[in-house]
Amino acid sequence: MKDLLKIALVLAIVFASTFVLFERTGLITEDRLRAGLDGLMALHPAWVAGAVVLLLLLDLAIAVPTMTTILLAGFLLGPWLGGLASAAGLMLLGTVGYGLGRRFGRPLLGRIYGDAGRLERIEAAFARNDLLVLFTCQALPILPELSCCLAGVARMRPGRFLFGYAVGVVPFAFIVAWGGAASAPDNLTPAILTCIAVSVALLTAWTLLVRRSGRTAGQGGS
Repeated sequence: MKDLLKIALVLAIVFASTFVLFERTGLITEDRLRAGLDGLMALHPAWVAGAVVLLLLLDLAIAVPTMTTILLAGFLLGPWLGGLASAAGLMLLGTVGYGLGRRFGRPLLGRIYGDAGRLERIEAAFARNDLLVLFTCQALPILPELSCCLAGVARMRPGRFLFGYAVGVVPFAFIVAWGGAASAPDNLTPAILTCIAVSVALLTAWTLLVRRSGRTAGQGGS
């Protein structure tokens, strides 16, 4: 479990560094995001859908305001097309992150640890809560990218990963897109209430997962 936490910490630092960098430089802000999507909407809604998918994929490498992007997708494209574009972007992000972790994570860890048994213990530690982590991965910033990469590193079965990740992000995408679609420039209440409700629900689920993991670890060590 300690090895898994070390890997998670390193990955979290990597993702957090990009978040801090882009926050400081201001390259991607909510105002610029809104202006860019508005401009694309004037051309054709398909451009907005494509941009939403690309932006959410880029969140794997740079800091993109995920919830704001999905709210704008719902506002500009409607709940169904906006939700579909957002879900596609999140699924693409997760699949690429999983693939990178699976392709490069284990060989890299093999060089670091040089112990096949240790790598197997890392896999087992993640496997104990893999689906629950993916179900609640939108609870915190950086957690979606982190959990997908860890799933790849731990060699989680592709079908199991896609199922768990889809359960976590597809409903999230459509619910947040609905909040954006139900809002108007002079009435942001639906978007605000949606963000609050989704965040509280996910954070509650994540807190329960952390407590469950702590109890499991304690029982395993006793």
